[in-house]
Amino acid sequence: MQLKKFAATLAAVGITVPGLALATNGMLMEGYGPIAAGMGGAAMAYDNGSAAMANNPATLALMADGSRVDVMLGFVGPDVETSMGMGKSSADAFYMPAFGYVKKQGKLTYGAGIYGQGGMGTEYASGDMAQVSVGRVIFPLAYQVNDRFNVGGSVDIVWAGMDLVANLDMNPATKEINFKDDSDYTGAAKGYSLAAKLGFTYKLNDALTVGGVYQTAGNLPDLKDGGYKVEGFDMPAILGLGLAWQASDRLMVAADVKDLMWSSSMNTVTIYQNGAVVAPFQQDWDDQIVLSLGLAYKFSDAFTGRVGYNYGKNPIPDQNVNYLWPAIVEEHYTVGFGYAFSKQSQINFGLSYVPEVSVTGTGPQNGGMTIEHSQVNWQLMYSYSF
Repeated sequence: MQLKKFAATLAAVGITVPGLALATNGMLMEGYGPIAAGMGGAAMAYDNGSAAMANNPATLALMADGSRVDVMLGFVGPDVETSMGMGKSSADAFYMPAFGYVKKQGKLTYGAGIYGQGGMGTEYASGDMAQVSVGRVIFPLAYQVNDRFNVGGSVDIVWAGMDLVANLDMNPATKEINFKDDSDYTGAAKGYSLAAKLGFTYKLNDALTVGGVYQTAGNLPDLKDGGYKVEGFDMPAILGLGLAWQASDRLMVAADVKDLMWSSSMNTVTIYQNGAVVAPFQQDWDDQIVLSLGLAYKFSDAFTGRVGYNYGKNPIPDQNVNYLWPAIVEEHYTVGFGYAFSKQSQINFGLSYVPEVSVTGTGPQNGGMTIEHSQVNWQLMYSYSF
């Protein structure tokens, strides 16, 4: 196993969440934070800790008064294999430290976090490789309007990094694209921007809460590294809606639906060198509807178990799928747990199993190329409240 790119040295509990590894709803994580990850990524309408700043910041208003610090370690383990002599990608282990802080004082909740939002990556024996990482520094603010209604939002500083080495003319002795750095935390080509979120929760009755969020696109500029420039790469706008049903004192059911608007952010990614076009990578991703379903059962005052399911149809058309960034997986089966050592101290863990998906290219550049991709991912978080 190799330690590969991670969008930042720290990642807020939202991952989570998103240098990130090869992510799983397109280039985004299936769940941000181990509480949501254990429940299939559902997180729009219940208290899931400081991961709310990456999910729906309005849920921060559901926490108890006081402060909370979350420290997390995440792992994404993609298994990618490509035909036509490429073989298995060695980029199979991505470790992600994380941190988030929130404080609720009366009706107001605020905080800060740093996290990796998403990305993708592969590395082959031929030397061809791609590492893409996107992260956010988030400053959330939530307000409790009344006993039923909360609103929340955030201002996000977004950064992206990319390394890319690719052979375009089938001559293994040459790499027409070749830019990368030696860091495990950054990419050679970089770009920065601002984005935002706006969300709400509303308690319909004592048992049922609904919530929703809108997250703007990443608004990323061209990524630059000396003479190289990457144009047309961005993160999508997201519209999400969900509910949480407290079916009993012990059982909670949560479900979310999200629209990831890839068609407005991933079209043609063009690589320039010294102002000249080296390669236009046509993408034309489809919008992706992601469904998340989760159950949480409180076995005791200290121990909570979680299970979940997440589905998002592969957004990449077969004619455009690329061996360098095959973000093609679809189903996620998740489990997790939470254990409270005391009222102040607890741990949470979430595990995702992603079954193998196989895609065969049908375009002029990828015709007949088969790519297989599966994953095992986990997130572990320690939380302290005071």
